[in-house]
Amino acid sequence: MALRKNTRAGLGRRRSHGLIGMGLLSLSILAGAFMLRGGTPAAAPEPPTSALWETVEVPVPTDFVPAGTRISQIRFKHLGFPRDQLPRGAIRDLSPYMEAVVVAPLPANLPLFRENLSHSARGSNPVIERIPTGMRAITIQVDATSAVEGWAGSGSVVDVLLVEETRSTVVAEQVKVLSTERTVAQHEGEAAPAVPSTVTLLVTQEQALAINTAVPRGRIAFALRSFDDDERWLDRVYTAERLKGPSAVKRNKSKIKGYISIKGENGQQAFALADGKWIRSRILPEGFFAMGQERHEEN
Repeated sequence: MALRKNTRAGLGRRRSHGLIGMGLLSLSILAGAFMLRGGTPAAAPEPPTSALWETVEVPVPTDFVPAGTRISQIRFKHLGFPRDQLPRGAIRDLSPYMEAVVVAPLPANLPLFRENLSHSARGSNPVIERIPTGMRAITIQVDATSAVEGWAGSGSVVDVLLVEETRSTVVAEQVKVLSTERTVAQHEGEAAPAVPSTVTLLVTQEQALAINTAVPRGRIAFALRSFDDDERWLDRVYTAERLKGPSAVKRNKSKIKGYISIKGENGQQAFALADGKWIRSRILPEGFFAMGQERHEEN
């Protein structure tokens, strides 16, 4: 009986040793395979680089560029822009455009486009760009008196007067000043403006002929207008005789053929049809009647 127990115990121990050996063999096989593959785990593939981080260098002006400047005269630097944010058409090579001029003001540090450039000088004149079709630009000499101390500057509206020894005549009305002393910049602020020696005017063809005809006859002066004033002169000619008073010369009385009174947001306004033109009237003309108004004799 004791021999049989020992035999069974020996069999159990041999089975345990066999299982342990098989486990060690499996581990050895796995370790060998790991060593054959290089001993390190395979690296994960890197994600593709996003276009957001890809930059493209383009030339940009270092400073503000006024219209009419030649490309060869501009200082440039190269800036990197994200490829997917670079506007289509941005110029990356300036070599074909070195003789071109910019047709509009360019800000600093921004790309250029072919639409900003011209190979002719046509777009480089800031005065020409402000002349509508059918209009003309003429230049006349002025001084502090004729230019209203310089307040008749670029962008203002004036009436042009011819001053002779015995009379003054309105030559042209509602004329826009394009430039003063070769600049189109408008005066801003309350500081005293510089008095120009020359002024360029935007005129119709007829006004161009009238002003140039008037220049050699006497002195040219400006009457500065409000931007909102579009009324015409009642008398376009004033003679020296009228300075002597109404007894020296009899003023031609206008023919009034119509009268209207309108009440609006700005109060009561009246207009009279005088010599074929509607003009503002502060009195009720003789021979007309309006509700709530009394007729007054004109002085």
